[in-house]
Amino acid sequence: MFLFFHKTMKSNKKLSKTNVLKSEGYIILDHISNGSYGEVCHAKYIQEEKELNLVVKIIDTKQTSKEYVSKFLPRELDVIRQINHPYIIYTHSILQKKAVLFVFMAFAERGDVLQYIIDHGPLKENQARIWFRQLALAVQYLHAMEIVHRDIKCENILITEHYTIKLTDFGFSKFVNSSKKLNCNTYCCSLGYASPEILTTRPYDGKISDIWSLGVVLYVMLNKKMPFNRKNMKLMYKQQVKRDWEHQPSIEKIISENLKICIDSILQPEPRKRWTIDEILNSDWIKMNQKLVKMTEQESFALIEALNQDKTIHQKQLKKIKANKSDTQQILGKRSPRFFSITQQLESISSSNRGTNESKYMLKRSQRIVHTDNLLNSNNDIT
Repeated sequence: MFLFFHKTMKSNKKLSKTNVLKSEGYIILDHISNGSYGEVCHAKYIQEEKELNLVVKIIDTKQTSKEYVSKFLPRELDVIRQINHPYIIYTHSILQKKAVLFVFMAFAERGDVLQYIIDHGPLKENQARIWFRQLALAVQYLHAMEIVHRDIKCENILITEHYTIKLTDFGFSKFVNSSKKLNCNTYCCSLGYASPEILTTRPYDGKISDIWSLGVVLYVMLNKKMPFNRKNMKLMYKQQVKRDWEHQPSIEKIISENLKICIDSILQPEPRKRWTIDEILNSDWIKMNQKLVKMTEQESFALIEALNQDKTIHQKQLKKIKANKSDTQQILGKRSPRFFSITQQLESISSSNRGTNESKYMLKRSQRIVHTDNLLNSNNDIT
């Protein structure tokens, strides 16, 4: 990781996007969006003659709430430093200038799934199957790491140049205690994707709640609309509990029974009866495309690493920090991560955990690029 400390800029003045990090090889370009806790911009990282397209999340800790800086931000940083999966957006580096954090991440050329559906219409079943499996594998990996995402939605699923999806935005994520079933008590998630147990405002199982959000994503992929009325929370909860939802008539006619069973089993209001992530990945619907039955080398490698991860260190309570620059610097300094390229990460893991005779796990970045269009069973277009 790169961690830098320089003079604080006045918070009421715009950051000099062309010069503020140029000495470190980073150029901040045009504005993309404003989030709840920061601005997102295009960026470039230039090293020697190579250029890397990135996005940067700019967080001014002086301008955000104390709860975010003391609770959610440390959790997010703790999570993104340690995850590495082909269907999760990777973090290139984190830089700090006094109270301002710059989180640089990979750039997804084709935007997010919601905008894609708005522009191109509902996905065909074959394409939805591929993308949903990739998303489910990302969630399986996180849950194996004892991480809950808690904000899975179409806007947080990005699409690469090769039509591969990448889960992003870990602002509400956290490590959980696997021995404690009701391991979350914070109201997280966008309302339309929130599970019934979250809406009751009682403690809930973060992993099972993530599964519900997956079901809403799958429904939206196919129907280009939300399954429940999100304008009225009480009405939405009643619809969830009564299972009062239906597919668009035109979609109902053409989708398979296996797909209907899959969605119905995920959007199960009773948490104990809801499908698990393994049941989703082993469902008859996924198996309808035989190319998706067996994990690829990079998919299985990521899961093995997650299962072998020593999780005892994550069960300790994170130290809470105050919403000021010195404490922010302090926690970042104490939990200094190491960020490399994807290839370097894999080489580091391989050299420490495996003998030289297993160098096949040291995948080049080019080998980790998944071309989604190669996974289609037929000649159906991506759209």
